[in-house]
Amino acid sequence: MRHATLFVCSTAHLPVAERRHIDHLIAVASRGADGRVEVGHPDLVIEPYAYGFFVDTCVVGCGGEAPDISPQFWAILRAAFDRDASWVLFDRDEPAWFGLPTFADPDQPEEHQS
Repeated sequence: MRHATLFVCSTAHLPVAERRHIDHLIAVASRGADGRVEVGHPDLVIEPYAYGFFVDTCVVGCGGEAPDISPQFWAILRAAFDRDASWVLFDRDEPAWFGLPTFADPDQPEEHQS
């Protein structure tokens, strides 16, 4: 059995365009033969979740920053990876943390801004 650490982070900490891009990738993703949603991001392993998505931190262990990931997103993945977290759960209902920048989505109601 393996012990894994999970970071939970508000989606408000990701730039709006990046959030929308990932939501779009999830919405148009196909299902594999096993029924699993296959999110087609060029650099990230993404697993959909009812209120957001999980992202595997393994990309950090591959070396240099990925060009399709914003510096803000990369900083969260790096912080999680450096603390031995395998996954980050980006949750729309998670309160924003004061130590990270937030990016309000003008198309979302205030109650969905965390």
